[in-house]
Amino acid sequence: MIIDLDSHLREGYFMDEVFNLPEPYARFTPQKSGEARNHNTKWVHQLDPGDPQARAAHRHPYIYDPKVNWRNGEIAARQIAGHDMEFRFNDIKREGIEKQVLFPTGISVATENVGGLGLACAQSYNNWVRKLIKGHEDTFLPVAMAPAGCPEEMANELRRCVKELGFKVSHLVPYIGRRNLDHPAFYPYYQAAEELGVPLFCHPNSNGELTDRFDNFFKTHVLGRVMNCTPALVALVLGGVFEKFPKLKVAFFECSAEWPLYWMHRMDDDWEWAKDFPQVSGDLKMAPSEYVKRNCYFTCEADEGDMTQSLKEVGEDHILMATDYPHFDSEFPHTVSGIRERKDLSAKQKDKILGENAAKLLNL
Repeated sequence: MIIDLDSHLREGYFMDEVFNLPEPYARFTPQKSGEARNHNTKWVHQLDPGDPQARAAHRHPYIYDPKVNWRNGEIAARQIAGHDMEFRFNDIKREGIEKQVLFPTGISVATENVGGLGLACAQSYNNWVRKLIKGHEDTFLPVAMAPAGCPEEMANELRRCVKELGFKVSHLVPYIGRRNLDHPAFYPYYQAAEELGVPLFCHPNSNGELTDRFDNFFKTHVLGRVMNCTPALVALVLGGVFEKFPKLKVAFFECSAEWPLYWMHRMDDDWEWAKDFPQVSGDLKMAPSEYVKRNCYFTCEADEGDMTQSLKEVGEDHILMATDYPHFDSEFPHTVSGIRERKDLSAKQKDKILGENAAKLLNL
């Protein structure tokens, strides 16, 4: 079974439908300017929790504009898969993909708004995406959006999504405001994920303190993923989350299988002195890299460098395949074939990366 762990929707074309919020938040429902529903559609709303200047720098409509005809318009044309599930169902057959995990593109709106508004946004998105995949539930697996801006409701929304909507995975923000992932406010969410056997997917959004200082999409795209995921990894490991919740499983996306190696080495190096000072090392019982190998999963890139060391240190059972379809930097429709053609992977390792590991992680 070929399982794509990371693909995206174009919910941004339908914000008035996706975030058609109930009272008392109805006034926050986005209003569309004009008739179009595409990457250039203008919306009037107050739901974007990010820094306006940073968001402007990160915008890249030119990539998806059919008039620009970048790469013969192929990238722009396939964005229909972001909302047309029948098109998507037929298109992913070109890769031989049998199951595909779905994220929104604008993750922050559904996860980072504060308080009751944040909960309403998460619930509204989750209800919308459940309706979107109707008829294709065996193929498309939506990631439940958890309202990190309303942490006291994250566990409840997770339970609703699993028990009522049938979701198999939930999202985890890399951080939110001044709150990192080792904050006790997240503990009930982690406990619920453990109890339900649901993995948490830490997908970055490219914005945040360390990337918002840059002035164009080229720079923010290079930095955004790793600058999001690194604080998350450090908080979960060094903050003792995996010690407190040993069965918790967290996957990281769009940083490569090589990315965790540096941080495993870095954390272990400092562990040599920090373990003598419980006031800073907390309740860790193992070297940091051991928690990474036990609790963490990472998506690889089909064209990244030699993965031998990643397979050795992270573990061949913890590396996953992701296409990022239909985004511009996706290698679709050559992701699966690209992994199949690699010389640094055995046939068994390829099978694990392409689907076996994902099937176990998602309890399929």
